[in-house]
Order: sequence, then C-alpha cells, then structure tokens
Amino acid sequence: MKNMLPILPFGAALSLALLLSACGKQEAVGDVPSSEELARQADAASQAIRDEAIALEEGGANTAIDLTSMESYTNALRGYSIMVPSGWTVDETASDDNGRVFTETAGGGKLAVSWVENREDAAWSKAVQQVEDGNDTMQGNAVGKNEYRASGVLTNGLKSSMRLLRKPDGTMVEAQVSYAVDQAKSMDPLASAILDSLTLQ
Repeated sequence: MKNMLPILPFGAALSLALLLSACGKQEAVGDVPSSEELARQADAASQAIRDEAIALEEGGANTAIDLTSMESYTNALRGYSIMVPSGWTVDETASDDNGRVFTETAGGGKLAVSWVENREDAAWSKAVQQVEDGNDTMQGNAVGKNEYRASGVLTNGLKSSMRLLRKPDGTMVEAQVSYAVDQAKSMDPLASAILDSLTLQ
C-alpha cells in the first residue's frame, strides 16, 4: 500500500514535532505571587510609610503648632503683640502696663513678655550679657542688629527660650518661655511658635 502522507523536508518535520510537543504544556507559576500575597505586601509597604511618618513627627521634624488655637495679647501702649496658648492664665501680680506674665497650671509653663525702656542700649547690652556671660548653659545668637534669641537650661532647672526685639525708637520687647526640662519634647515647638509670633507695632 502506498503511503499517502506527503514527504516533508527534514527541517519542516522537526519544527512540526517541536510544535506538537509544546501543545498542552504549562509553565510553572510558583514564582508569581498570589493576589493575597500582593495585597499583604502592599499593606506592609503602607504601614512602613505610616511608621516612618510617625517617627519623624515624634522626633519633632514634622511638629506643627496651630496658631488658630491661640489667643492674641496686644499691648497697644507699648506697641507689640504675641500669641498665647488658650488656657494659659494671666498672673496679675507679676503683670503691669509694660507686659504680662502667663502661666500654664497643668504643666508649669510660663510666658513673660515685657517692654523695656532701654536707655542708650543699656538694657539691650545687659540682657545679651546675662545670656552670654551669666549662664553657661544658655546659648544666644544675634539675628541682625535688632533681634537676639537664646535658649538653654536655667540654674533652677527649667528650660528657657527667649527673644529680644529692638524697636526703631531704641526701646525693646523681651519675651521668654520657660518650662520643665522633661517637657521639652512637646514644649520646644510651642515655645518657638510663641516667640516667632512676637510682632512689633
């Protein structure tokens, strides 16, 4: 009986055999993650981002103070204003027409702000000298010729941050925030926001 299949060249026959052997063959999929594994990896990545944000915030890098939660104290007679945290009360016995002393009952924080006559820059020089010579733990820096800032731990163990501003007429305004050293983590940003809000009028 005569063979009815056509005779194929050797190369074509080999290609046909390889094609037929590949039919129905499946590749292993063990290396491809399942949808559950992909979801787990996405959750882990999101949690890592949240953890990093929390760590930065706790380190003070992202700490922001909401000034809208504060109240403004303005001394129209002496020409300055400053923001004071809500709930801080005025110590009337330590306050006068030149300024106010505000205290926080719960944490013992204190803000003292006052105008000083500063004749011939004597008060300015004395205030700067007290920081630079009178207390080794306080570190101060001039910010231009009419502003001075300092911070450090006082001899009574309280941490203090201060800002001096000299007015065009030569008088000056001094603001100082003090608080317990163990509250520095939460109070440092607040003290900076308070002092930054001091404005001359």
